[in-house]
Amino acid sequence: MDKFVFWIMLFVMSGWFCLIDGITHLDPECSQAPNSTANTVYRSNLRTLLNTLATNAPLQDGFFFNTSVGNGSDQVHGLVWCRADASPDTCSKCLEDFISIPLSDCPDIKDLAIWSSSCSLRFSNVSFFGELWNSSSSSIYGTSGLDDPAVFARGFSMMETLVRNVSNGPLMFATDVIDVGENGERYGLGQCSRDLSKLDCENCLEGLLTRYHKSVLNQTEWEMLGVSCGMWYDDLPFFDTNSSRPNPTPDTSGGGERWYNKGDLILAFVGILVSYLY
Repeated sequence: MDKFVFWIMLFVMSGWFCLIDGITHLDPECSQAPNSTANTVYRSNLRTLLNTLATNAPLQDGFFFNTSVGNGSDQVHGLVWCRADASPDTCSKCLEDFISIPLSDCPDIKDLAIWSSSCSLRFSNVSFFGELWNSSSSSIYGTSGLDDPAVFARGFSMMETLVRNVSNGPLMFATDVIDVGENGERYGLGQCSRDLSKLDCENCLEGLLTRYHKSVLNQTEWEMLGVSCGMWYDDLPFFDTNSSRPNPTPDTSGGGERWYNKGDLILAFVGILVSYLY
């Protein structure tokens, strides 16, 4: 399991859920379909899609992969990406954890977006490739304490500059480091889903920075995450600054959380699996 709880947005036209003892229980409607034959075809296509995504993404430069499986009403489209500084094994493990969720809990779901600190997954029965998905996102900060406001301002400015570097990069991934004198260095990383246009990538990252600026104010380590993009910031090195494909450093930070959702309809429980349905 990734260091942060999975942030899951489950989109269902009808259905409910409940949380009992920290476990998410999906309403039976979620796993039922009016046409059992079509349901079987869709389930097969979804399973093939998810396995294809999880198998192929770790093999790609930049860990991005998208594809479609099936035809007509049984067709399903999917996309995954892992943080480009991860190892193939880390990417593979994250995606394997992700694909097990719809396959075991809700095999007939038509639209799912799920992300964590290391990877993101989205699939839908309607093609969405090239579309910016910003219906929901999350942020989290660590436990290292507050930073000097002047230092934080410099670090945040670095992250704002990083936006353009990400959108212009061939992998839509970029890192940066600034020296803040006696306070050491500050490290930043940004990444977008590579099906996005440069403009949508920038809009996605800028949206995160605007939305969560107050939430992470003066924090020394934080993350802003969504299914289409993410930003990571720390006062300690968490990627190899001498490599274009840096290796991740284990991070056990916890800390507070801030949530954003259009319509303010999001339910969050720290440390457990979170599901959102409508």
